[in-house]
Amino acid sequence: MDDVLTRELADIAALHRLSPLMSEYLPSTAHELRPAALAAVVDEVLLGSRTVIVECGCGASSVVLARLLARRGFGHLLSIEHDERTGAFVASQLRREGLGHVARVVHAPLAAHPAALGGARWYHPRLVHDEVSAYVERYGLVDLLLVDGPLPGEARYPALPVFRAVLAPGAAVLVDDAETTDGTVLGRWADEFALRFRTAPRTSLASATALA
Repeated sequence: MDDVLTRELADIAALHRLSPLMSEYLPSTAHELRPAALAAVVDEVLLGSRTVIVECGCGASSVVLARLLARRGFGHLLSIEHDERTGAFVASQLRREGLGHVARVVHAPLAAHPAALGGARWYHPRLVHDEVSAYVERYGLVDLLLVDGPLPGEARYPALPVFRAVLAPGAAVLVDDAETTDGTVLGRWADEFALRFRTAPRTSLASATALA
């Protein structure tokens, strides 16, 4: 069975598993998590009892995660998004579904960042610092970091330099588009932050656990 068919079958199976959270239609936004990847994130939230989640890049999947947290009865999600249209849609949908108490979207335009590689831009550094500091002060250290933006490749590198200080011991770090994210980024994160990434081809996710 070739890789494309394997992934398509994994996505079909994941959509079936996710059906309880699909209470209504959600449009697919740019760089959306594949169904198999979203199911894997949902599994990590539930099996790992994750309660303080930060997501780099948001979309319809953010609404699904917010529904999960609301139905479970605890946990919070902070989504950081550079695309104003995508962020506005997700924020509007969260308000419409009454999910503002568990999830929040921050629009952070791309800007020069001191931790960036090769001049790549990342989310506005001061805005992210202020928002994440307030989030952690209110809810505690981050126990799940999902990196799904801003774009696959070197542009994602600042995520770990920025968030490492606020990751709880044993926090999960999940990276989407693992097959297209520059190997230099995952390798540098592994070396610099003592992370051992495992890649699951069926989900396109790389995952690691933060040490104490």
